[in-house]
Amino acid sequence: MKSFCTLSLTVALSMVLWAQPEGQVLPDQPLGEPLTNVQIETMVVNGIPDSTILLKIQIAVDRGMVNLDDSGTALGVLKAKGASERVLNAVVWAAPFSTVWLKRKAEAVVQQAEQKAAPGLPRAAGAYFQTSSGWARLPSFVFWTPFYSGWAWMNGDHEYSIPISSYDREVEISSSKPTFYVRQSRAGQEWDIALVTSQKNRRELQMVSPVGQGKMAAIPAKQQHLVTLTPVVGDIFTLRPTQALLRGEYVLCTGVPGGPGLDVCYKFTVQ
Repeated sequence: MKSFCTLSLTVALSMVLWAQPEGQVLPDQPLGEPLTNVQIETMVVNGIPDSTILLKIQIAVDRGMVNLDDSGTALGVLKAKGASERVLNAVVWAAPFSTVWLKRKAEAVVQQAEQKAAPGLPRAAGAYFQTSSGWARLPSFVFWTPFYSGWAWMNGDHEYSIPISSYDREVEISSSKPTFYVRQSRAGQEWDIALVTSQKNRRELQMVSPVGQGKMAAIPAKQQHLVTLTPVVGDIFTLRPTQALLRGEYVLCTGVPGGPGLDVCYKFTVQ
């Protein structure tokens, strides 16, 4: 009978393992308290049946709400309080799932810090500007520079342009040195602000291909504005031009990791 009960516990807990959820904790959701050794010790001392304690452990694991210690010292304390072999084995099995709880707790701490540093900033990756009515997400587009520069090389010209589309929701900014909030950037990532030009009612981003193999395309210096990238908290960074921007249309651009020549740009207008 003892072997059968142990096998039943193993099968039941294994089913929980396959179904273990790892959802994110939103800042406005209470994290709750996990099941700990102290709580199990209290149940043992109060004479709670083993079957009930095992069920509590199973439910807590299923919800990602365990923070158990299976060290020799911790198990010795439980045994001294009267914990059975079945309960001790369950604690040993469930303890590794504590990483789920610790991860959720760490995420909650970071999200709370993010909300404090940039209240209301959307969770989706992208570039944002804070207006009087809330956060405005800059419209974005992706382009592959070799596609455009290839045509330029065929024409014997190292300069080329990339067409810029119009967007339904243009972000207009009155500040000459705006501060942008970027989510899911990374330390050391290079960003540039470039002026958008107009040629015969066509809006373009001017680029130049340096002579020499292996050199990437770049924005001409006369149209380029350097930016300062400052980490805030978590995956949030701020971007700010080092010099004042004149009135006009601009794009905030950076390279996409893993794609040589692949860039993403965010469009905005300075009034």
